[in-house]
Amino acid sequence: MKRYIVFLKQVPQSTRVEIDPVTNTLKRSSALCQTNPDDLCALQAALNLKKETQAEVVAVSMGPGSAETVLREALQHGADRAVLLSSPAFAGSDTWCTSKVLAAAVQKIGTFDLLFFGRMAIDGDTAQVGPEVAGQLGIPQVTQLIRIEGITPSSIWLAKRAGNVCQQMEIAFPCAVMVSKENGEVAPPTLTGWREAQKKMITCWNEKDLNLDAGSVGLHASPTKVVSTEVPQNKKSLQWLADGAAVMQVIYQNIHSQKK
Repeated sequence: MKRYIVFLKQVPQSTRVEIDPVTNTLKRSSALCQTNPDDLCALQAALNLKKETQAEVVAVSMGPGSAETVLREALQHGADRAVLLSSPAFAGSDTWCTSKVLAAAVQKIGTFDLLFFGRMAIDGDTAQVGPEVAGQLGIPQVTQLIRIEGITPSSIWLAKRAGNVCQQMEIAFPCAVMVSKENGEVAPPTLTGWREAQKKMITCWNEKDLNLDAGSVGLHASPTKVVSTEVPQNKKSLQWLADGAAVMQVIYQNIHSQKK
């Protein structure tokens, strides 16, 4: 049986979030949360292939205990099982440490054919985690996915964006793909799916289950250091100008102020 692993992230639902003054990272407990939109698109892409291949779809999320709601949502949509990666040791992980944890989870799950990632998370916009996991596992990766065109027992046919060109290719399994809304949004769950999801258990793994040293992940092991965080100030003003000379004077002043 084929196996597809889908990674989903819990992200803040609003831009009104608090910043930890010590670590300069998001205080995720202070905001309402949702499943990252691109990750739901990745889930739907995996579920669409499941209909054709009868594969097992495994949903994986890394985060605090509250991230279980993300996995429960995935089960409602049709994922077969779910794994939560949660530990105080994981807190504050940057993309590198996050990819290290996710790659370890993939290895523990076992053999797989496809890894599905959302193209990027709305709370970071880095688009780094999927490619980094593929790199850690040493498997091919496809970013800027346009569509999946077909599947064989040993490979997948797809189209990806390369600048202004649509590039078609065949990739051997196992491989990773990055999905966005361009590939289609998630379908609403059914009542039957909701009922079945409530019966399923969610597996929870920490760093010990993944054979990871607690000192190799988390905030202090992350090579990315946030020096400062600030909210940009949106300063706008409206000024009525009587003639062209006044307009040119304002333009002249703005140009010289930007050079300073």
